[in-house]
Amino acid sequence: MKKMLITRPNYDKGMGYLFAWSKEIVESAEEKNFTVLTADGRDANKKIVHSKLEKMKPEFVFFNGHGNKHEIYGHDLEPVMTNSSANLLKNTITFARSCNCLEELGDNAVSEGCRAFIGYSGQFWFPMINRYELNPLKDTAAKPVLEVSNTVPLKIIKNSTVAEAVDAARNLATKHILKLLTSEELYDRAALRALIQNDSCLDFRGDGNANIE
Repeated sequence: MKKMLITRPNYDKGMGYLFAWSKEIVESAEEKNFTVLTADGRDANKKIVHSKLEKMKPEFVFFNGHGNKHEIYGHDLEPVMTNSSANLLKNTITFARSCNCLEELGDNAVSEGCRAFIGYSGQFWFPMINRYELNPLKDTAAKPVLEVSNTVPLKIIKNSTVAEAVDAARNLATKHILKLLTSEELYDRAALRALIQNDSCLDFRGDGNANIE
């Protein structure tokens, strides 16, 4: 059976949003008969993540967390993936919903045998409306941005290639951008800026034809 590892730290407002918006990914993977390995909340730590990568060898890895060029963070900013541990992503397709991690960490992962690494070469943005803090799925400002980002793992789960998944996310971003260009709503403008920013730095390293069969 195919396996997916997903990290979902949940210790600040932004991570709370990604935690909630990742529920769709978990449900879709289960519907597609993936064994879903989770590292949620406090379990999104180095010990648990590395153990699951080493012992369970998931085909698809999906990181949610803050990040930079050489690290992805889990709970309370503990690094769960670094340049020195990138070899643990060997034989995986990996998507990192983290800032800035594509070029250095992504390149290192691919050089260590990762089939493909999808991520962002710059900052990953999404707006949040304060009144939706306890119900992120109803946040109309965050919705188009996180729908676009969710497209990548949803497509990978459904057996699309890496290149197809990234193209699908870009196509949806374009549709949202065109719709929002004429809006005068404050939060729509914030969503527009985030969509443009994220689309400009979403890319992949490795084999664009890789998929999870």
